[in-house]
Amino acid sequence: MITGTVLVTGANGFIGKNILTHLMDAGFTISATDIGDKSAIQGVSYQKADITCLDELEEAVDRESTVIHAAGLAHIFNDVHKKHELFRQINEIGAANVAAAAAKKGAKHFILISSVSVYGPFIHGLYAEDAPCQPVGPYAVSKYNAELRVAEIAEKTGMALTILRLATLYGEGDPGNVGRLIRTLDKGRFIWIGDGSNRKSLLYKGDAARACVAVASSPAAGIRIYNVSAPPCTMREIVDGIADALGKRPLPLRISGKLSLALSRNLFRLPNPKLAGLHQMIQKWIAEDVYDISWFERDYEFCAEIGIKEGLKREVAWYRNYRNPLIS
Repeated sequence: MITGTVLVTGANGFIGKNILTHLMDAGFTISATDIGDKSAIQGVSYQKADITCLDELEEAVDRESTVIHAAGLAHIFNDVHKKHELFRQINEIGAANVAAAAAKKGAKHFILISSVSVYGPFIHGLYAEDAPCQPVGPYAVSKYNAELRVAEIAEKTGMALTILRLATLYGEGDPGNVGRLIRTLDKGRFIWIGDGSNRKSLLYKGDAARACVAVASSPAAGIRIYNVSAPPCTMREIVDGIADALGKRPLPLRISGKLSLALSRNLFRLPNPKLAGLHQMIQKWIAEDVYDISWFERDYEFCAEIGIKEGLKREVAWYRNYRNPLIS
C-alpha cells in the first residue's frame, strides 16, 4: 500500500466512479476532480476542473503521490469524424495537461487509462503489448497520442507511468456498445450477422476498477504498458447472455458475414455517411477482438472476477430499472 493521496480525474464518469469506490474500500486517501460542480460520490475531497485548462488542473492537483487519469471522451456514435478536434482536445491534450500538472507537483506515479483500440481495428490473432499500434478513427488516434505525450512527460521528469489498455467496458450504467446492443435486442431490432463464433474481449467495470487499485497499490518504476481484459468470449455468448437476461430472443433472420461485407462494401461507395459507416460497423462486428493479458496477470496476479453471464445479467437488471425512455 502506498502512502499519500490518490487523485482520480474523470471521477464522475462511468469508470471513474467505480475507481473511486474501490479505492475507498481499499482504504486509500483519495481526492477527485471532474468538470461537474460536485462529486457523484459522497465523502470524497473534490475540486471541479477542466482537463483542457492547465491553470485549473494545477489547482486541482495538490501533491498527490498517485494520479489515475480516467477522464476522457468516448461513445460518440454519430458524426464521429466531425468530433475529431474534440477527441484531440480532451483525450490527447487533456491527458498531457494532467500529466504535466502531476509531474510539476511531484507525483510519483501516473496511471493512464487507455484502450485496446490503439492497436487498430479488425485484428486477427492475439495482440500483446509490444505489437505495433495502428489506430484508426478519431477516438483511437486520440488515445494513442495521449499515450505518446504522457510517456514523453514521464521520461523527461522521471515520474513513473503505467498505461492500462482496457478492453471494451460494460456494466451497470454502460453508455457504450454493450448498452446499445441491449437496447437493440430489447426493441426487437437485432439481426444476426455472421455465425457468432468470433471472439470479443470485454471487461466488467468493477474488474477494471480492481485493476487500477492493484496498480496503485504496487507502483513500479519506469514506463509500463498492460492490456487488461477478462478472458475472451464469443459474440454468441454475448448475445445469448443479453437475450437470456432480457427474456427475449433475437429475430431468427441471419445474414452471412461475407454477404454482409459485400453488400456494405457497395454501399460504402455511395455519398451517404451513414451508409459508409455501415461497412465499418459490420467489419467490427464479425472481427476477432482478442488481446494477450498474460503480462498483467503475471505482474499483479490479477484475473477478472465477474464472468460474462453475470456481468451482462447485472447490466440488464440496471437497464430495466433505470433506462431512459429518451435514449434510442
